[in-house]
Amino acid sequence: MMSQLFRYFRCFVILIFIFSLGMILTSLIPNSALEPQYSKSIAQLENEEIYPNYLFGADAAIMDNFTDKIMVKACGISEAYDNVIQAAFGNNGYPRYWNGYLLFLRPVLSQFAYQQIRYINMFLLLICFCFCFSGILHQLNIAAALGFCISIAACFFVFIGESLQYFSVFMLLFIVLIIILYVPGFQNRNNTALLLFAAGMVTNFFDLLTAPLLTMGFPLILILSLNEKKNNSCSIAGQIFSIIIHAISWACGYALCWVTKWAIATLIFGENIFADAMKTADLRVNGSEAFPLDRMLMYKLNVNTYYFAKGHKPFMFIAAAIVILIGLLILHHKKNLKSSLIPALFVGTFPYIWFFVFANHSQLHYFYTYRIQAITLFSIFAALGSSIDWEYYLPEKNVLF
Repeated sequence: MMSQLFRYFRCFVILIFIFSLGMILTSLIPNSALEPQYSKSIAQLENEEIYPNYLFGADAAIMDNFTDKIMVKACGISEAYDNVIQAAFGNNGYPRYWNGYLLFLRPVLSQFAYQQIRYINMFLLLICFCFCFSGILHQLNIAAALGFCISIAACFFVFIGESLQYFSVFMLLFIVLIIILYVPGFQNRNNTALLLFAAGMVTNFFDLLTAPLLTMGFPLILILSLNEKKNNSCSIAGQIFSIIIHAISWACGYALCWVTKWAIATLIFGENIFADAMKTADLRVNGSEAFPLDRMLMYKLNVNTYYFAKGHKPFMFIAAAIVILIGLLILHHKKNLKSSLIPALFVGTFPYIWFFVFANHSQLHYFYTYRIQAITLFSIFAALGSSIDWEYYLPEKNVLF
């Protein structure tokens, strides 16, 4: 027990050191080194709409240029800071966030303008998506791979690379999945729990509360499915215990990383960053007079945006695929049906718990928070895929399945 706790402590210390050193080093790059790409990027964002919707006319396809502009402007370090330490942890007025995207965005912006960065991000995401799809297909089954594809596509994946705000969390998600799928040592529970702890920390470092739950939900469902496939006799209780361990690990990593940033910023600036963070957290949870909370409206906005997308109704195609899988399940399923279905479906409820807790944030920013429901959709396909007797349908055990 103590040795396991030491592993977590060591991971925490190492990552905080890397995050802090990385932010300091990237802050050493002078503003002049970012020109002319910085000016070109700001000009382009000013010429575009704040929340453009280039295709489909659906809220699900809204881009967040408002936040992208903040992110690009954050690359230009304010002259108000006395030293590089303040610049690294002040984040141009956002000291409660790590703003870890600057670790890569500042160096990249020295060579490429905003539109070129979009193009690079698109390639990186597509390549990583293909690796994830192939790994899930070969290590699990066609249903889980199809579910991964559909659940990510329903997030209007075609636009994720076009937005700096959306890019980070999806890139992190794919990297965590690739580690689990292609590094055998990370299919052991002790290691996967530690991996999710690190994933929570790294998510908090890079992401601006876009869809952070993705880096917990998808890996956890994948871990459960792999465990069920390797150990057909695994119990529901054992799988639920695994869910609790992994979820707590991710949540602790996410929360500790955030609190540590508040502590560091408080020490550097002599201001109570905790008070500012708590005030913002209260707004995100409970709303205010200016931004009143309506939980029923919040759920309606998020569900409609993901499953129905203003008339495009992707739910029709999703439902058709699920009905086919249910038909296969009814005809031929594994003996331990409950232990295959229940754990993954349980993880599928996590997005709606997240919506309830961070209700006001999920209501105001539903046009990107809706994407965490991809966890729910993937959980359904993964649960059905793990429960179907594929050996009956594929007696020759084709390598593709």
